[in-house]
Amino acid sequence: MPHSVLNRRILAAVAGAIGLAIVCYFLARWQLSRFEEKDVRANAVEGNYTRDAVPLTSVLAGVGTPLREDQVWTRVTATGRYAAGPPLYVRNRALNSAAGMEILVPFVVDSGGTLLVDRGWAPNGTTAADLPVVPAAPSGTVTITGWLKPSEDSAGKDLPIGQLATVNVADAQAQLGTPLYAAYLVLADERVSGSSEVPPRPTPLEVPTPDRGPHVAYAIQWVLVALLGAGFVVTLYRAQPAQATAREAARGSRPKRVRIWDEEDG
Repeated sequence: MPHSVLNRRILAAVAGAIGLAIVCYFLARWQLSRFEEKDVRANAVEGNYTRDAVPLTSVLAGVGTPLREDQVWTRVTATGRYAAGPPLYVRNRALNSAAGMEILVPFVVDSGGTLLVDRGWAPNGTTAADLPVVPAAPSGTVTITGWLKPSEDSAGKDLPIGQLATVNVADAQAQLGTPLYAAYLVLADERVSGSSEVPPRPTPLEVPTPDRGPHVAYAIQWVLVALLGAGFVVTLYRAQPAQATAREAARGSRPKRVRIWDEEDG
């Protein structure tokens, strides 16, 4: 029967709709997973960024202590001194759409361990080989306050000594030759013991925004695409009997052929 449920057109449409639904399912799950990742980061910004500073050791007990996801952007304070020597420069870091570098300096904490501190941003030099000229980290006993962030993924690039492609703690540790805390600190402010002056520093980094992105909307769109595929199958199936009826009606409305011998017999 041409309008049978199991005709070829219906089977092909069902197979296509199932394949489309599978693809849409995984795409929707991928979008939701991206939302969940951004939601964790946004919740950390909203919950931690504006809170009062707590001692560094209350969040990171030691050099080997990892920073939990719910502790990202926790505001902490620590006292110690900046290590002597040139800073590390993190290349290809933008600030307000301008290209530049972030300046990292190791900070030796009085309670033990060395913390990598991101003191801020500076614009690129005149040429790619020129490093930015930035204010040196203050000497003496310094109290720093800032926000903890986890180590970024390593880009695996071979850069000159003193330069990094990302704020990766392991890469920085390999260059400095000193064990570092597993997280690094984005500097908010620093105060030198016995001085009321604010030390000069590179440009502070931008305030993070709790952006969750449009991923939930994209996931819903993929679900709707899968439903459209199912709707196409239903529409095609419902159209089959109507098409068959129309063909039968067309055949019934044609005039019957009269053979010559039928007329002669009549």
